[in-house]
Amino acid sequence: METKTVVLATARTPFGRLGGALSALSATTLGGDAIRHAIARAGIDPTEVEHVIMGNVIQAGVGQAPARQAAFKAGLAKTTTAETLNKVCASGMLSVAYAQRLIDAGAQRVVVAGGMESMSNAPYLLPGARTGYRYGDAKVVDAMIHDALWDYYLDEVMASQGARVAAELGVTRELQDQFAYESHKRASAAHDAGHFSAEIAPINVATKARGKIVVDALPVPARERIPAMAGGSSSIWDHVPPKNMQADPAMYSPYVTGDVPYTTVDRDEPVRADASLEAMAKLRPLDAGGTVTAGNAPGVNDGAAALVLASSDYAQEHGIEALATIVDHAGVAWDPPYLALVPAMAAQKLMDRHGLRTADIAVWEFNEAFASVALTAAARLGLDPTAINVQGGAVAMGHPVGASGARIVASVVHQLRRRGGGLGIAAICSGGGQGDALLVRV
Repeated sequence: METKTVVLATARTPFGRLGGALSALSATTLGGDAIRHAIARAGIDPTEVEHVIMGNVIQAGVGQAPARQAAFKAGLAKTTTAETLNKVCASGMLSVAYAQRLIDAGAQRVVVAGGMESMSNAPYLLPGARTGYRYGDAKVVDAMIHDALWDYYLDEVMASQGARVAAELGVTRELQDQFAYESHKRASAAHDAGHFSAEIAPINVATKARGKIVVDALPVPARERIPAMAGGSSSIWDHVPPKNMQADPAMYSPYVTGDVPYTTVDRDEPVRADASLEAMAKLRPLDAGGTVTAGNAPGVNDGAAALVLASSDYAQEHGIEALATIVDHAGVAWDPPYLALVPAMAAQKLMDRHGLRTADIAVWEFNEAFASVALTAAARLGLDPTAINVQGGAVAMGHPVGASGARIVASVVHQLRRRGGGLGIAAICSGGGQGDALLVRV
């Protein structure tokens, strides 16, 4: 379990409904705001951040280099490198794993990792328009479904596969509805108890200045951090661009100050305190004869999450108490439809590598791609379903696909801290039949 990577801070936006409270904000604006808050919570100079890795799945229309956009919007320096990662639902988690590898290898000391998604702003695509149409109708393609929710190999929406796999594995509609109901109740109770205050950074969404966030003071762009030089005055870094060739925050910043009307969003919008089994039972399955419904699967959502990661040496030198240690990551792959199997496979691979048993893990978070996925993961590992996702999960809170992996990692961190320490595992499935798991120690 030797590792050099620790968590200095985490922050996430609340998660919003499709077309809901956060829908005016782009994915990179949500990502930038999560990064900004995470750095502020870490209490470090933004200049110290050397690299940013952000997951983002539905990239059509988001613009060039989404992670770089988010870094600039967060006020990071022009010398902060950034890369965007797409492993569908696992993107945010894998961003954290990649950051750990960079830090453990000594390539970086401070990295921000996370994920972001605005499914509300996913565009519609017009395939074939580039070369033109000669005769007949054309098809408009929903980028949200095509790039995030559609199985390329069997050519169908993943919810249909989820229902068939649930039937094969004996996960009934009643079990799925019961778990979904509990997810809403747990998430609502966690909000009311203030458990999400360490995770969520409230966001003031401007009601008239569309696409803007209202803040008390505009972020000050961090100063550039030049790598160790060689060559003295003839260094290749000796360059001062003219003003009109420098990125101007006034042109891209999502932040405004002053007397601007806004709505504060501080809770996950999809969570239903009034959820009932009776109402869930009345919902039609997404497929005839299936068991997956709009009630026992997550919605399509908007949101972002970020973690500030650093080497343990850096934390010690700067007198920062680390929240947790990122111990290790494991990934697996299986037949594309079997999303329900791969989170448990990845978690088992991780435990086997470190000689651990399920009893050694104090906190479990399985992303609720469907209720049946979390139930199957628990069953495969011999876990009581009441012992997983104790603060609720994606069925209740939402699943902005690029961000969810980072959210559940941060959730494990804060749950472990509240209980006084221990080991935790966050595990997630992703389109194409892959699974990832991350081991965290507090």
